[in-house]
Amino acid sequence: MESTRTRMVVVAVLVCLFAVGMAALLDFFKYRANDERIMKERLLVIADGIERSIQQSLALGLQFTDLKELPATLKREADIDDFSLDIEVFDTDGHPLYHAESHRPQHEMPAAWLAAARRAGKGNFFVEDGAESVAGISLENNFDLQIGYLGVTYDNGRVRAAERKVALQLAGVAAFVFVISAALASLAMFWVMNRLNRQVGAVEVALSAKEGTPLSAEAQRGPFGAALVRFFETMNRAEAQIAELRSHLAKGATR
Repeated sequence: MESTRTRMVVVAVLVCLFAVGMAALLDFFKYRANDERIMKERLLVIADGIERSIQQSLALGLQFTDLKELPATLKREADIDDFSLDIEVFDTDGHPLYHAESHRPQHEMPAAWLAAARRAGKGNFFVEDGAESVAGISLENNFDLQIGYLGVTYDNGRVRAAERKVALQLAGVAAFVFVISAALASLAMFWVMNRLNRQVGAVEVALSAKEGTPLSAEAQRGPFGAALVRFFETMNRAEAQIAELRSHLAKGATR
């Protein structure tokens, strides 16, 4: 019984470990998915605001390549968000036109960005590319013709660092919950096994007792009580029937 009790406690601890671990993992993946979705939506809000500014300028008759106030607008919007590194505007071939950070050298639109933008058509596009990733939109003129792309680059490393911080916090909470749940489960298992041990002992005492000894109160209260009472009643009836048959056999032999 002692080895059985130890095995049951180990099983209870392992069940707690699996349940808490899976809950922590699911919570982390859910958080990461929501975090990435919120990040992209926040950057697209910035991009949509700049697009409306470009549309207003084009409506006034300005050329797309001659929007002198656009760099200042890009710089202002980039400073609002802590995660955004730069906001860049490219033509349809990927050549740079405007960007927010003057100290950052202009560069051709990376091939992965251009490929993702072209696959998206006039929709939004996202590219995770090392330390710097991009959330972008397509730019159209007043005639609904595509004239370029706007990309908001963000620090992917900072996003991952924030996720790691949350993962550590979640691991700490999960470890605390596991210790508490494992302790409670172990105590509950000890209580159940000790009670079961007492009840099995009472059954053993009842079965090994002399004939006619009444059942103890503990044996009758346990989960085996009803079955034990029926067993002794059946045994008593069987013994009575056997005694009656022996009596009949004895009477027949004397005749």
